[in-house]
Amino acid sequence: MARMGLLYAAFDFAVTPSGDWIFFECNPSGQWQWLEGETGAAISNAIAQLLICEA
Repeated sequence: MARMGLLYAAFDFAVTPSGDWIFFECNPSGQWQWLEGETGAAISNAIAQLLICEA
């Protein structure tokens, strides 16, 4: 992410039935809000704080 100048990105992976991880993409505008709703993790706040501190 540093090499690409990104402060935030969503990484997409899959895990095969045998347990191997497959990388699909690094998306600089990836969707994450559904995950916050499912887990209660404060993702919105963490991204906002990162952007404020880096501004």
